[in-house]
Amino acid sequence: MKSRTRKILLIALIVLVLALLLELLLRPDVFFNSLGSELYGLKRYKAADAIFNRHQDKAENLANSSKSRYKSGDFKAAQEPSDQALENAQNDPSLHYDRGNIAFQDKDYQGAVDRYREALLLNPNDRDTKANLELALRKLKENPPPPPQKQEEQSDQEEVRNILEALDNKEARDRQQQQGNQAPRTDKWW
Repeated sequence: MKSRTRKILLIALIVLVLALLLELLLRPDVFFNSLGSELYGLKRYKAADAIFNRHQDKAENLANSSKSRYKSGDFKAAQEPSDQALENAQNDPSLHYDRGNIAFQDKDYQGAVDRYREALLLNPNDRDTKANLELALRKLKENPPPPPQKQEEQSDQEEVRNILEALDNKEARDRQQQQGNQAPRTDKWW
């Protein structure tokens, strides 16, 4: 009886291992995504990011890479995969929510508000997004962004600076020529 139970357990174990090997060979993206998700769940964010980074062919892996970088505290590095994921899946509210969180951490409160609003348009019942939007609006009210200069104003100011610099240069050349044309003074006062 014992040997029969052992044989059954051994056969079940072999079938399970073969199923996992087939999964790895036939659908490696699912395997690696699961592995990355497991590492993420264990709070090994850098290792999870390395796994997700190898397989950036799907928006899901890009989003997971962004989340791993965000959780590890590298907010600047989290922006790029998040933006790429948004290009591939623009109608995913969680991607807009995550991008809003990244913008908030970078103190880009206007960008965070914009992303949270986009997420709410796609999923109006998300309480977390509503709460984050309220927080971002409060922060934006406390720390308003500096008023952006219009492109025309910037180019006009640059043009004025160039004209003034050219006039200064011309005036300096004229002074040098006048000094060169004057005869040396012969009357000595001493």
